[in-house]
Amino acid sequence: MGIRSFRLGRKRAWDEMSETERDELRETVRQRREVQKQNIATQNEIGLRNLR
Repeated sequence: MGIRSFRLGRKRAWDEMSETERDELRETVRQRREVQKQNIATQNEIGLRNLR
C-alpha cells in the first residue's frame, strides 16, 4: 500500500484549519525560518573568526 492510497480517506489538519489559523501558522513558520537564518549566519561568522 503506497502512502498516497493510505492518505486518500484521511483529512489533514491543514484542511480543517480556518483561513485565519492558516495565516497565523504561515507567519509563525516565516518568523521561525528568519530566526534560523540569522542563527546560521551568526554561526558561520563565528566559524570564520575561528579560522583566522
